[in-house]
Amino acid sequence: MKHRAACLIFLCLSLSPAAARSPAPWATPETDYLVARIPAPPAQGDAADRSDLAYVLAVQACATPQQIARAQMTDKLEIFGIFGEVLGPKFQPDNYPLTQALLQRVNATAGVVRDGLKNHYARPRPADAHTKDGVVAHVAYSPSFAYPSGHALSGWLVALVLAQLEPSEGAQLMHCAAEIGWDRVVVGVHYQTDVIASRTVAQLVFDRLMSDPDFQEQLTRVREAEWPTPRNAKDGNLPN
Repeated sequence: MKHRAACLIFLCLSLSPAAARSPAPWATPETDYLVARIPAPPAQGDAADRSDLAYVLAVQACATPQQIARAQMTDKLEIFGIFGEVLGPKFQPDNYPLTQALLQRVNATAGVVRDGLKNHYARPRPADAHTKDGVVAHVAYSPSFAYPSGHALSGWLVALVLAQLEPSEGAQLMHCAAEIGWDRVVVGVHYQTDVIASRTVAQLVFDRLMSDPDFQEQLTRVREAEWPTPRNAKDGNLPN
């Protein structure tokens, strides 16, 4: 695909030594609120679960070495590389310090939601539950649960926020975020249903953020300071 290269590296939300200090998340929807609005994952061993497994196995069987290598890179969660493919080569932390800070806080917010839902559903990852069935983990992964995908959640949420700053590239930003979810299946650490649920959760979190005056104030400040005029993403021109 045209923008598959965008997913070689993803989502650097810890882009500098300063990023090691975790920013405070915004208020998030309660876990119960989200649970009422997303489907539960398939029960282990039922038809939907077996279909999920079949999909993972099919994706892994067809994945090329290049696709696996790309998915291993996206696992590193570096963002200015991936979305720079759409927003231009000058989309770098040094050029966008306020955007960097905004996205770090967005990621912290996604992390709170991710942890609550993973612990609620406690769905084993395919690489944990189905090694004997042939699922291969192509990345080292945290000992956490599968549902929903944290990478896919962060990617979709960040893309939604970036689309507020550069609306003309919204479709391509979302395309890159979708690639992150696909990559999580490729490396065997998530099912497709984990990824689909993550997009719904990201939308619900985004809706909450857009109703938060503090978030709106920071978003406006970032837009005015670093995204004041349209730019051509093809040649990477920064705003004047």
